[in-house]
Amino acid sequence: MRKVPGMLVFVFTAAVLLTTSLLGFAQGIGTVTQVGLENFVYVYQEVLSEVIILQLGDRNEASMEQFGAEHIAGLSQIGNENTMEIWQLGQRDLVLAVQGGAGNEGSISQMHSSAGTSSGGVSDNDAFTYQGGLFNRLNVLQVGDDNTTSIYQIDNNNEVFVVQEQFPLGAGRNAALIVQAGVNNWASALQLGAQQMLRSMQFGNDNSSTISQTGSGNRTSVLQDGSGNVFSAAQS
Repeated sequence: MRKVPGMLVFVFTAAVLLTTSLLGFAQGIGTVTQVGLENFVYVYQEVLSEVIILQLGDRNEASMEQFGAEHIAGLSQIGNENTMEIWQLGQRDLVLAVQGGAGNEGSISQMHSSAGTSSGGVSDNDAFTYQGGLFNRLNVLQVGDDNTTSIYQIDNNNEVFVVQEQFPLGAGRNAALIVQAGVNNWASALQLGAQQMLRSMQFGNDNSSTISQTGSGNRTSVLQDGSGNVFSAAQS
């Protein structure tokens, strides 16, 4: 599950080298670097979790809450007026997020399921996001075990909405990859079940993709190249 994209590895390696670790309560580790004006960070975490935040610019905001053990959250905000909220509840969840540009917004929530195979609250979800440009927005919710979301937004005014949730029985292991390179693209992904996969690639402007999958083992892949394309799919 821990296959980290090369771009994110570079950014967070630099962040670690530039910062000094601060030991938090209950053996949590927080590492924060702020260079600029009026940047804001809020962090709450519990035992054995770690947060790394790098803010280079002005008026960036980051809020991270990690409940449970062994979470990792890394965020790099390079630019101005970017906002990110990260909320992890369970155990061993991972978020790596990069915001480069201005006015980008993100919200990522990961948690264990209240039923099923999330034994002892272990969830082990992964989210990797990159926003490069202006006024991009993303919202990710992952509930269950072993779900993975990767989102890349390049250029301006793109929006992504992703929900992945396992059934009450069985592990999740759903995966979503969304790439937006252009302006004013919209992608929505809903996966309810187990071992499902979707891929949405948008190159151009004003494209729309809506994918809904319920059950087990469904696969959807869409490539939109150009402008004004509309795609919708539902599988169960």
